Amino acid sequence: MSIVNEAIQLIENGLTEEGLSKLQSFLKNANDEEKYEIALIFQSLGLVEEAKNIIEDLYYLYDEDEELKIILSELLIDLDEEDEALNLLLTIKPESDFRVQALLLMADIYQVQGLDEVAESKLLEAKRMLPDEPVIDFALGEYYFSKYEYSKAISYYKELTSKDIDLKGVNKKLRLAECLSAEGEWDEAIPYYESGIEESKDFHTLLGYGITLFQAERYNAAIPILEEAIFLDEEYIVAYLWLSKAFEMEGQITDSYETLQKAIKVDETNVDCQLAAAKIARKLKYHEECKKHLGEALTYDPSLIEGVQLLVGIYFEEEEFEAVIDTISLAMKHGAFDPQFNWDLAKAYNQIEKYDEALNYYRTAYNDFNQEMTFLKEYGDFLYEEGLHKEAKEVYQKLTTDDLLMEDVIERLDRLNDLE
Repeated sequence: MSIVNEAIQLIENGLTEEGLSKLQSFLKNANDEEKYEIALIFQSLGLVEEAKNIIEDLYYLYDEDEELKIILSELLIDLDEEDEALNLLLTIKPESDFRVQALLLMADIYQVQGLDEVAESKLLEAKRMLPDEPVIDFALGEYYFSKYEYSKAISYYKELTSKDIDLKGVNKKLRLAECLSAEGEWDEAIPYYESGIEESKDFHTLLGYGITLFQAERYNAAIPILEEAIFLDEEYIVAYLWLSKAFEMEGQITDSYETLQKAIKVDETNVDCQLAAAKIARKLKYHEECKKHLGEALTYDPSLIEGVQLLVGIYFEEEEFEAVIDTISLAMKHGAFDPQFNWDLAKAYNQIEKYDEALNYYRTAYNDFNQEMTFLKEYGDFLYEEGLHKEAKEVYQKLTTDDLLMEDVIERLDRLNDLE
């Protein structure tokens, strides 16, 4: 048995240091073929610098050997010496048997350098040279996947799923499932998730699968998948939010709320959780809990418009008009704005009999709601009551919808006309 084979056996048996020591000792007396074998062993073990030194010596002797160019380029890339690797790869002839490997390596380098279009062109050139080569399909699929161009990646992953090949630890069925799901092809994605998850299962896969089931309106099937995802990673809040939605869609409102309560225990500062919990609490008629969640959400994000609107709606129901004003004012102070704020402030100030403030906000709101019949009726009534008859008439005259031309409006218009 040769020294190299002895060393390989030692390494395979777990005696790595002894095997490497034997190779290092033998290296000075090894012939070129044996040096080449040793370099490949070093490369496979991640000893890149040691492998590079050997291959560089061999390349000095055999500078036309294009296989050596490929190996040396791989080692240079691993050592972040991309420019040197690229210069070497560019010397490989177009008709060379190693041209495709060179193109794939060049594509990697160009992508790292941010030259995406050049990288893509190299991959497509390789595809034209070897149209049925799975390695190229994989490289193209991964390229488009990394660029979020899922529609382009799908065809390559589909081609790979029909072939019995290993892809460096990448689950081709799950890759295809992710792309299909990202493109909204949820029903088509589900079988690939089902099959791929039998081979490898992790939190992100389960989360993606659960979300896909939800999007396909298979809420009941999504629930155990999302629960399993949470079991694997209890800190990832997004999974709780999707699980809560699935429970809600299944009519399991209490389970939905309890799921969000668990999420809040993980991170009480998560505004999305607090807002979602407020909405579910409102459905359950947990009024105080609803306000508490909204208060928490607005503590962490006072400019959260949806949270402001929900809380303002509750305060109007409870006739807490000062609270309406305080909530909206705080939100606006923090940079939030919604045209509805002006209308709500006008109503609130009117209710607490601060009519000048109410008038100012009604006039501002009019810019956005001058086609909104409900607003026009309310604003016209306010103006009429405040004795601003000319403005009231102008507003009333915009009420063209029959069901809003109530008797009192018609009567008021008649009186206003008589006053002229």
